[in-house]
Amino acid sequence: MKSVFLGEWFFYGCWILVGVFALSYSVPVLYNLGLILLVIFIILVIFELFQCRHWASKLKVTRNIAPQLSMSDEQYIKYTVTNENSKKIYVTLFDEYPEQLQLRDDAIQLLIEGKEEEELKIGIRPNTRGQYNFGNINAMIRSTLKLIEWRKIFPAETVCEVYPSFIQMKNYELQLNMLTASLTGIRKIRQIGENDEFEHIMNYKQGDNIKSINWKATSRKGELMVNHFENTKSQMVYCIIDKGRSMEMPFFGLSLLDYAINTCLTISNIVLKKYDKIGMLSFDKNVDTRISASDIQNQINRISKALYNQQTAFSEPNYEKLYFYIRNFIKRRSILFLFTNFEQTADFERNLPYLKALNKMHLLIVIFFKNTEIEKNLIPIPTKMNNIYYNVISREAIIEKEKLVDVLKLHGIQAILTDPKSLSINTINKYLEIKAKRMM
Repeated sequence: MKSVFLGEWFFYGCWILVGVFALSYSVPVLYNLGLILLVIFIILVIFELFQCRHWASKLKVTRNIAPQLSMSDEQYIKYTVTNENSKKIYVTLFDEYPEQLQLRDDAIQLLIEGKEEEELKIGIRPNTRGQYNFGNINAMIRSTLKLIEWRKIFPAETVCEVYPSFIQMKNYELQLNMLTASLTGIRKIRQIGENDEFEHIMNYKQGDNIKSINWKATSRKGELMVNHFENTKSQMVYCIIDKGRSMEMPFFGLSLLDYAINTCLTISNIVLKKYDKIGMLSFDKNVDTRISASDIQNQINRISKALYNQQTAFSEPNYEKLYFYIRNFIKRRSILFLFTNFEQTADFERNLPYLKALNKMHLLIVIFFKNTEIEKNLIPIPTKMNNIYYNVISREAIIEKEKLVDVLKLHGIQAILTDPKSLSINTINKYLEIKAKRMM
């Protein structure tokens, strides 16, 4: 009986019967009519009860979902519903979604013809990393007269893991190699100077640099041969992620830490495609994750698994320990992308000496974030005094962050002030700029 649920028309029928029997006190003839209606009602309920049970026995529902999901990207759950009955049936599906998705009223209503199979997709967007536990699928089969609903539970428990955005990583990899890359925000930067790493000797073509002619090879072959050079490879690049409390600020459903993690995975893949070596560090009170820069085949998987487990301890980041750790363990001059956030000038000034020291040993790029919520809520023409105060305070906060960029540049430190949504594209452009301008 736990599978039986009463439909809306069951209660309407009960109210009609109650009304007929109540009126029979004044009109005795209605009493016999009420008894007839009661018997008919009971027969209909019993008939539909067995009918729903029969339909449920010939219904199949399956769920298909990838074992690994990409954080902050829209993906789909595929349901396959098979009706092996000869008649069409009404079905309502209730899936037991993970609590992280916060989907509480996404019922799927279907009308399936007899001997047919129907497929449908439901879009989801997971915004937190970790394990997502999907439960069973509950199917409510409704009778023709809507008197009874029969619940059938289809075992479908499964666990999915949400990793940093590998979909975004692949999209940027494709865009980088397309002729229309500039339309997506990737800037084409003119290379300064000549390539400096020998690759191979090739036949001379019109437009080749005559300084690169290899006269020994030319004399052997009897035709002009030139040396072909390319950009220096195997430069070391590190992504450093601050896991302090300021990185937990939420924007558009993701924290700043999650934006940094997605970008770290994206830029890591781009670096490897450019034949450089990539590594990563994460820190708060201590440096707790370190992956040495490398270009081995499974390096991107190592970084992805390390990023999957990153969580903040809501503490203040210790730049002093970060500096000593890098000084002791990263001996070769490298490119350092530091993802952090400074909300107060005092915090910035306290840590500036360590940033300057890091920049002396390596090429440091400090990446921090605009507060887009403040910019979005600015009132163009304030009319009330409270709005004027709010605008003044908000603009001061915006200008204060822009001044931090100027201070960093004054000390020779590369800096990017970006909104969270543009973080990946701005980081890629900065890396390409460093490669093209030979800043290392």
